[in-house]
Amino acid sequence: MKKHIKYLMFLFVGITMTSCLKSDLEELPAFSDAEITNFRFEYRWIDGTQDYNRLQVIQLDTETTIDADNQKITCTITVPDASGDFPEEIRTQVSLSELVGYADISTAATLAPSNGAPALGEIGDFSNSNLSYVVTAADGTKVIWSLTISGFNK
Repeated sequence: MKKHIKYLMFLFVGITMTSCLKSDLEELPAFSDAEITNFRFEYRWIDGTQDYNRLQVIQLDTETTIDADNQKITCTITVPDASGDFPEEIRTQVSLSELVGYADISTAATLAPSNGAPALGEIGDFSNSNLSYVVTAADGTKVIWSLTISGFNK
């Protein structure tokens, strides 16, 4: 009896794991947008004041202007005032050469640094005046976007 239950369970699992989809399904169109819709920055540091090291992150105020016609992004970055979790000694260390950048891009697109620009999502040097990123749409369309940091206020 146990042997039959075991085979019935295998049969049940086999039936439930099969797909009912048919071949030759209609292909959905690929997105052709290769846009950057927002850009922002943060600063990270290791806080070793406790018995253990802890990663701290502070969002930097970023005023972003996007010129979609010319594929240009201009950012003004302002470091917030010191506070309880963001002491003055850490605030003075914040510079363009150790920031983490993030971008919002079109649906199903990818973004890659170009011309020596730092990778986004990692600590990088944004002090270079000639930063650019390539956004590739789902359909393969590539657009090069230039990034300019017009101001860094502390």
